Amino acid sequence: MIKEFNVLKYRVIAPCISLAIILIGLLCYIIFGGFNTGIDFGSGFAERVVIAPSGLLISYEGQDNLVLAVENNTPVLQIRDRDGMRSIAFPHNQYPDALSLGEALKSYGISVDVVNGSLSTEKLISGYGFPSELSEKKVSLNWATSSRDVEIEDIRNALSNLNGVNVQTLGAASDGGFQIRVVLEDDDTQESVEKRVNTALSSVFGEHGYVVMQSDFVGPKFSASLLKASIYAILLAIVLILIYIAIRFRLAYAISSIVALVHDVLMMLTFIIVLRLEVSSTTIAAVLTVIGYSLNNTIVIFDRIREDVIAKKKESIESVINKAVLKSFTRTVITTLTTLVAILPLAILSSGDIKLFAINLTWGIIVGGLSSNLIAPALLYYLHRFFPIDVIKIKIEKDLLLEEE
Repeated sequence: MIKEFNVLKYRVIAPCISLAIILIGLLCYIIFGGFNTGIDFGSGFAERVVIAPSGLLISYEGQDNLVLAVENNTPVLQIRDRDGMRSIAFPHNQYPDALSLGEALKSYGISVDVVNGSLSTEKLISGYGFPSELSEKKVSLNWATSSRDVEIEDIRNALSNLNGVNVQTLGAASDGGFQIRVVLEDDDTQESVEKRVNTALSSVFGEHGYVVMQSDFVGPKFSASLLKASIYAILLAIVLILIYIAIRFRLAYAISSIVALVHDVLMMLTFIIVLRLEVSSTTIAAVLTVIGYSLNNTIVIFDRIREDVIAKKKESIESVINKAVLKSFTRTVITTLTTLVAILPLAILSSGDIKLFAINLTWGIIVGGLSSNLIAPALLYYLHRFFPIDVIKIKIEKDLLLEEE
């Protein structure tokens, strides 16, 4: 534990640094024209696609029920007939390329058109629409390797005739993955927007030259209600925290805690707007998690301050706050580092919403630790002048609680 460190020495510097960062976030908000809202809050149509060549076109006209799935890059055929149901897997070590896989499928009465027989089944991918019940309509099996390099500009050019299109690269450029977002027009439905996007992609990359990995549609009414509910959830959490701390401690503690929490939320929003991270329901979950985490740290420190105010009545409030923060410093550092050890691998190695949640949480935990140890105690020090703690009253209340126990 650090024995000599004047926390309140930085009671002006720390808030000024935080305020400067928040102002930068406000400036970026104006420059960028708002947050990079996800489909949850922004409404519209979103589709994740991978530009991947087709290796096999499959159809079936028999009487049995056949379903084709791709599990861990391995094709699995499920057959339902008079004898019951059975599953047949086609592993890569037995069927190394598209040609051998096609020949194996033909033995079950399936019609197979070989588009590119040299593609390795090790790189087989599946997307939206799998598992697929086989019928006369041809189903494409695609491979995660592009016959030519596809740039983001190729996707933008393909969709240039659509209004309000935003395209982002997913993963490495060589993966051929892209996120497409389209602003809705009047009376748009998921089917109509999906048809426009897929028709545009098919005209450039071919009907079977890409794989739809995910398709989402959120109407403007739903997104507006979700945004309103999320704001209400955060405000309700802050109000309930204010009431709890005001009853459990004193008004000075409550105001200090709430200001520190608002500081954490603003710092997180600054981080999100500067890095242009997507704001979605995952972001709200991260904000609420950080609020709870930061509040826990602050309560531990404030509880130490309250105990020391009673035990060390002759010491100045500045000395009491400093010593109370230092007593909790080791616990705060260990808790923060332990949490970061669990979160950082997710922020680095994961993808999608989990990665976004982990990145937001990492920043929020760091900011929350700083506000608990610097911002909240400094505010309590100033507010003590206006809402002084009645030491005698606290002592009486503590004695009454002990008698009741």
